[in-house]
Amino acid sequence: MGSNQSSPTPPPAPAALTTASGAPAKPKPCCVCTDEKAKRDECMLFSNSSNPQEECVDLVTKYKDCMAGYGFKI
Repeated sequence: MGSNQSSPTPPPAPAALTTASGAPAKPKPCCVCTDEKAKRDECMLFSNSSNPQEECVDLVTKYKDCMAGYGFKI
């Protein structure tokens, strides 16, 4: 990943995720970035490497970037 790449922008909140005032509600962390989380978990759990953290660093970074796009810091 280069420094010239920007964080992904989260999609607009569906109508069900809006507050009574019409402002978008913050989604639950379990409900966003599910594809990135699954790929990260699969890499970490099924890695044959002696250091899965190093092998899966790209997927972990993608997951963190996705979560940051929704306002979560991990």
